[in-house]
Amino acid sequence: MNDIKNINLGGVPFAIDMNAYYALEDYLTDIENHFSNANGAQEIVKDIESRIAEIFKERPDALEVVALKDVHEAIAVMGTPEDFGAESSDDEKYDDIPETEWIFGKKMMRDEENALIGGVCSGLSAYLGIDDPIWVRLGMAGLILGMGVGFGLYIILWVVMPAAKTASDRLAMRGDDINVENISKEMERGMETLTESMNKFGEKVTEFGDKFTKKG
Repeated sequence: MNDIKNINLGGVPFAIDMNAYYALEDYLTDIENHFSNANGAQEIVKDIESRIAEIFKERPDALEVVALKDVHEAIAVMGTPEDFGAESSDDEKYDDIPETEWIFGKKMMRDEENALIGGVCSGLSAYLGIDDPIWVRLGMAGLILGMGVGFGLYIILWVVMPAAKTASDRLAMRGDDINVENISKEMERGMETLTESMNKFGEKVTEFGDKFTKKG
């Protein structure tokens, strides 16, 4: 019988046998090395750890102790280093990783990144696969103005729909596979969006300053 170690993964405590622990440690080390120079590296690794913790919790045959096969199944879902272009210190250690049959499901969440108010309509748009949230917003506006029930419905949805805070959340909101490759791409897209927003804000500040100087 293997020794058992207690760990904290993504803020969730787990008991894990030592063979599984060493395999998980090696995998996370490969991920950390791969993203060490990337923008938002800590957030990427943190999001990946949280997703692996979710996979452990969602195991159909979840037991009290995480075993090696559970780590292998999580790696199959997230992708081996080779899948997302990383180098491994020992490629052979991933030879036993199975083909995944994991089924991903969409989650209804508020999309605060593209929100006008609370992100309800943009979240519903992502969940329903509608490219432009304007159509959901128009539908909600019609319910508010026409039947008078839209406002109450919006408030209820705002309360019951959690906000998509992380890259994994945003992937789940759209029904995309939540693996290492997609998490890193989503984080990169988020950084680009943030940079673009900051640049636009800077332009507005400069424009306001120029107008104020001219008036002075």
